[in-house]
Amino acid sequence: MMKTTKKKTSYQAPALEKGLDILEYLSAQPKPRTQLEIAQALGRNPSELYRMLACLEERGYIAKGESGNGYRMTLRLFDLGHRQHTATTLRKAAHIAMEGLAEEIGQACHLTFQHGTSLIVMMERMPARKVCLSIGEGSVFPISQTASGKVLLSRLPEEIAFQTLEDDPEYARLSKAAGKRICDDISEARKNGFLAQESQLTEGTTDIAVPIGIDGSGTSAVLAISYLSIGPQADRLRQTYLKAALLCAEEINRNLGVIR
Repeated sequence: MMKTTKKKTSYQAPALEKGLDILEYLSAQPKPRTQLEIAQALGRNPSELYRMLACLEERGYIAKGESGNGYRMTLRLFDLGHRQHTATTLRKAAHIAMEGLAEEIGQACHLTFQHGTSLIVMMERMPARKVCLSIGEGSVFPISQTASGKVLLSRLPEEIAFQTLEDDPEYARLSKAAGKRICDDISEARKNGFLAQESQLTEGTTDIAVPIGIDGSGTSAVLAISYLSIGPQADRLRQTYLKAALLCAEEINRNLGVIR
């Protein structure tokens, strides 16, 4: 039986909850599931799911498998989710959270996304009455040369990430050793779920990059902080800023409806 943790609310909508349970279950299945299998997984009687399955199939959210035995998810939900412009969705979800982050740490923070072999700064938020490093909205960087780019590559399937690197002119110019260091950074980001390192582009600067959104979709982006890190408190600041960035990323993900 599938175990789910549900947040209790003041209002109950049994039919809606039943439909969502079905969709959430099928979304995690590698092959079609029969009415009986779905009922057993959800801890329900097969007969009480009949009308719900028929409704979901009629509306195009699920479909019969190729053999006609069992149900699978369609791309209907994916299509609905992409009817809003993804950049607008990201900006709305991140705006307030990033303003809070900038004020909390006294540093600028920015949101970046991938475009081919480039990294583009979609949005930046600055703290009030502070002197800090600004990247600038609309700035473009080679994807292999930044912590944000490496984090984005770490969220891709390995073969796609490798091909993206191969297509990057900046990466092609590197020595074999330098190229390996970038691949090692990507592996580290894939393992840890973030990357914090000295900038390859600006001396005396540290970059912290944390992924947000849904991997492989238009809502996949990176929240980043770039700051001057010269001085005896460099290690303490890195830990403080990283913790704040991770919490901010969680807030943005909640605003996007992403559950990790």
